[in-house]
Amino acid sequence: MFLQPLVDSRTRKVVSAEALARIRDEEGELLSPAVFIPIAEHNGQINRLGEQVLEKTCRFIQEEDMERLGLSWINVNLSPIQCMRRNLSQELAQILQRYQVEADRVHLEITEESMIDLSQLQRQIQALQEEGFQFALDDYGSGYSNLVNVKRVFFVNIKLDMELVRDYFAHRDALLPAVVQAFKAMDYSITAEGIESAEMADALTEIGCDYLQGYYFSRPLPMKEFVGKYGVPQE
Repeated sequence: MFLQPLVDSRTRKVVSAEALARIRDEEGELLSPAVFIPIAEHNGQINRLGEQVLEKTCRFIQEEDMERLGLSWINVNLSPIQCMRRNLSQELAQILQRYQVEADRVHLEITEESMIDLSQLQRQIQALQEEGFQFALDDYGSGYSNLVNVKRVFFVNIKLDMELVRDYFAHRDALLPAVVQAFKAMDYSITAEGIESAEMADALTEIGCDYLQGYYFSRPLPMKEFVGKYGVPQE
């Protein structure tokens, strides 16, 4: 498991992190998630992979000093296929209980693809919310969702897809600022993904994004490296 920090757009301090699965090949080189995630989805191993990431996240929360690391919560991705499991809420709640981790320490990220079957997703989210989980919509602007569907699911955070962010810098129009302000008027917090420069960080802060994530701040890091980098008080 790797961790990539999310920073507060105003203070530029780390407030959260996203947990990311990584697999190495026989030579020890990292495989792209674009390679192994579709395979895991095809052969059904995505369910076990998702459980492993949540379990490692909970172990990390249990063993590390979250306050010292500046982390209020950790985001964990939930695949569309996982969302089809009837007993998903019980399975994830059991993992939290095993490590005595409060559910508000974990935010579950779901992609727009998960919103194709909205009625099924709503049932899953309601069951998971009853266990205390909170939700972020990942990669907004890349797929199937629309504002009407987003309103029907209770998210605490909207993550803007990096392609949407990049398009804003290629064509500075009013669309992205309007989208951000509309979501904020509805009490969502906003995370901008794909931040690669100080210019991007400043501009997205200016239009109202609450959190920033991207290589400008840090690439995803193995857990030990993450602790080594962020385990000292932030200035």
